[in-house]
Amino acid sequence: MDYILEAVNITKTFPGVLANKDVCLNLKKGEILGLIGENGAGKSTLLKMFNGIYPYGTYSGKIIVEEKEMRAESPADALKSGIGYVPQEINVLKNFCVAENVYAPDLHLRKWEGKEGHNHNNRELFVNFKKLYKATEQLFRENSINLDPRADVRKLSVGQWQLLMIARALAARPKALILDEPTTSLSSRDVGHLFEVILELKKKGMGIIFVTHKLAEIMELTDRVTILRDGRNISTFERKDYNEDRIITDMIGREIKNMYPSRESNIGEEVLRVENLTIEHPYIANKNLIENVSFNVRAGEVLGLAGLVGAGRSEVCMGLYGLIPVKNGKIFMRGREVTIRKTGSAMKQKIGMISEDRKRYGLNFVWDIKHNIAISNLKSIQRGIFVLPGLMTKMATPFFERLKIKAPSLKTMVLNLSGGNQQKVVIARSLNTNPELIILDEPTKGIDVGSKNEIYHLINEMAAQKKAIVLITSELPELLSMSDRFIVMAEGRVVDELSKEDASEKTIMERAVKTAKTAGLENKGTVI
Repeated sequence: MDYILEAVNITKTFPGVLANKDVCLNLKKGEILGLIGENGAGKSTLLKMFNGIYPYGTYSGKIIVEEKEMRAESPADALKSGIGYVPQEINVLKNFCVAENVYAPDLHLRKWEGKEGHNHNNRELFVNFKKLYKATEQLFRENSINLDPRADVRKLSVGQWQLLMIARALAARPKALILDEPTTSLSSRDVGHLFEVILELKKKGMGIIFVTHKLAEIMELTDRVTILRDGRNISTFERKDYNEDRIITDMIGREIKNMYPSRESNIGEEVLRVENLTIEHPYIANKNLIENVSFNVRAGEVLGLAGLVGAGRSEVCMGLYGLIPVKNGKIFMRGREVTIRKTGSAMKQKIGMISEDRKRYGLNFVWDIKHNIAISNLKSIQRGIFVLPGLMTKMATPFFERLKIKAPSLKTMVLNLSGGNQQKVVIARSLNTNPELIILDEPTKGIDVGSKNEIYHLINEMAAQKKAIVLITSELPELLSMSDRFIVMAEGRVVDELSKEDASEKTIMERAVKTAKTAGLENKGTVI
């Protein structure tokens, strides 16, 4: 068999954690191989060995590229061997333009073409922007990537950042391309565009490993799928043998009979009311990012925020939580006007938030699980100026068990957790403050099917406890199933409000897309 990439009996351990045990995987030329499993199944760890992040010698077994063992000491070595890698976490250079981000590893584009007689000893210090832009334009043209090579990266959306990272990997002309959760931050339109790019790469003979928690993507795109559980191989299916129920069972070791659990709504009094909220654009003078946004949410209610990528849903919630400054408008909690200028103020008002960007806002990666959960409610574990470790453990343990965080103990460093288990720690940290209003911005981002189902049950539990919930999610079926009412946003404004009875995928898309076309945004994404 003509394999482009193979893993043979790969075993990788961390202190107290067996991440992979005798894992075998192979990738054919011109094949799209799906790699799936629960959070903590060992997928990302395996990919990081392919990419040289965990270098040769830190694991046992062999990684073979085109019949030759790869002994990468770094990501640069893996790239030279022909392995392109797009990690799960967003990683862009925000102070540089798009073209500089794409070709940052490619030093030959940075040579200064000086005149005769000039000293060329320092030519590597200069960037030949004409050559850089030309190369980037050609790369984008070949792969149908709709980005401006000269654009300021700070002004791009999260979805555009993801496309930029994919372009960076393609710039090295890899033999095998590894995509770790590449669609997490993309709109439906961007996902469709990405799939077109992937299928073109497949036609050219490139092998692609595609990691996702979205089974619909596995069923639509891949030729084969390999399933890992608890760091071990469980099964591999050819496309002709795909069966969604069997795949889910192999992933999580049990059946899920009802993906979106039902809830009997018992909605009470108003908890939050927002009137004419306005937030200035951080980079563009005399422009508002959010303008005159008004809505409310009541006890026991899940309010879904729908809209286009860049509609301003996350920014509204960040303003409510004190993460970005509010220019104008009023915020009321339980009928009383409050002022929120920082996260501490929001927490005092019994507001909790789970941000979509856990790396920036959710976690301290040099701490263990226990400290990350406890930090949001220090007063309850303090005696005078001292924090009592016993009380900290007692506080964190119920969240650790309730959310089924996969780790040896509360002392496990958050840095060593999978992305999904890191997300569970973020949720535990927020719930530890016992909030009355909970903002969930992409709460199931990067989480496997089984964990998603657990989060859905948790949302229903919180609603039953009369907590008010604001939900943002990139998965429209999830938003429709879990929400009681919907606010549709476009271009930083509220454009419609829909009841559960009136809402459907078609209705929400029509409302947002019609408004987007009116505002000239029809090419910027689609409803999520």
